[in-house]
Amino acid sequence: MEKSDKKKASRRPGIAEREKLLVWGAAAGRCTFCNRLVTENEDLGETVPIGELAHNVGWGEGSPRGDSELPANARSHADNLLLLCRNCHKPADDSGVIGRFGVEELTRLKREHEQRIRLVTEIGGDRQAVVVRVVGNIRQVSPELTFDTVLTAATQSGLFPVLIPGAYRHEAEVDLRRLPSEGTEAYFQTCAAQIDELASRINAGIRRDEIPRLAVFGFARIPILTHLGSRLDDKVPTVIFQRQRVDDSNAWKWPRPKPSTPNFVFETIHEHLEYSSVALVINLSGVIPLDDLPDEILESSRVYALHPENESDVGPNVIGSPEALKAFENAVRQLLAHLEGRHAQLERLPVFMAVPLSCAIVLGRVLMPNVSPLLEIHDRDDKGRFFKALEVRR
Repeated sequence: MEKSDKKKASRRPGIAEREKLLVWGAAAGRCTFCNRLVTENEDLGETVPIGELAHNVGWGEGSPRGDSELPANARSHADNLLLLCRNCHKPADDSGVIGRFGVEELTRLKREHEQRIRLVTEIGGDRQAVVVRVVGNIRQVSPELTFDTVLTAATQSGLFPVLIPGAYRHEAEVDLRRLPSEGTEAYFQTCAAQIDELASRINAGIRRDEIPRLAVFGFARIPILTHLGSRLDDKVPTVIFQRQRVDDSNAWKWPRPKPSTPNFVFETIHEHLEYSSVALVINLSGVIPLDDLPDEILESSRVYALHPENESDVGPNVIGSPEALKAFENAVRQLLAHLEGRHAQLERLPVFMAVPLSCAIVLGRVLMPNVSPLLEIHDRDDKGRFFKALEVRR
């Protein structure tokens, strides 16, 4: 820095109103570090400005991170300024911890914060989606589906997540993790009752035109999610999310670029000579051996199987895009139409599934009132044997 520049930098220059406005606007009035809205008093929640503009490269040589080749006249530009709350501004510049916040680190934090703000605020009000979150253990495994995860996945998918009109957060979801006796018939009945209560409130909001769209996240046993799908009104657009396992990631947003869409087909895989009933096996994330089905099914039923046409597509990543989920939905509709035509007055359909969780929800949603058969959704007990867990009908 030239001597003339050092002399100019000896007194802290002011920041132009234009530059202040650019920083506050890009940060949406939120602290770059902690995301606190900087117009709220941190203790009382009152409207008190607690936002401060912090320099990345300091305004002079004696200031934090001030030893830089950046010209003095550029140090008060918006590109070199961060919006911080008072609590975060102090440690950012404190001599004891200043090494933690170098120029590169602050540049990264500013860029990530402002990019996130831009992403979220570009979502228009017409993209509102009421969040439906159902969480339960699956064989003592807890879901990786926090409420923050739901909000992130929804916004990254271009949706503006909201709660059921008039509801607090805990009233807008079903948490089944603390229910006793997971996997028993009583457990499934209790879960179904809780889902019915939530669905009645959602459907009432749809009838009042208060809910334009649904964003559905489910992590629970398959019969529960099929029941959930059957209880959600199909009169509004519904986005069903699927946990992804690509590159060891458990993110709930659909991956980009999207993988290829598999083709799904159905066929008869077992037919008793004098069958009196029909059963369905859905093999997507894995294959259920025919011998695993209960003896009474094999001794009295024609068994259909729905699966990817290409056997190599079978696996946990078979549903890797909304298009793949839609292809599965279309295949189920075609299968149900075939059953209605081939097996007149089919009243009950035992179902055995090895599927991604999103497909269980879709199966419930495709059912037609007074047309589709009652689904007897089976699950495995602690010994691996199938039993009828829930009866599902729209």
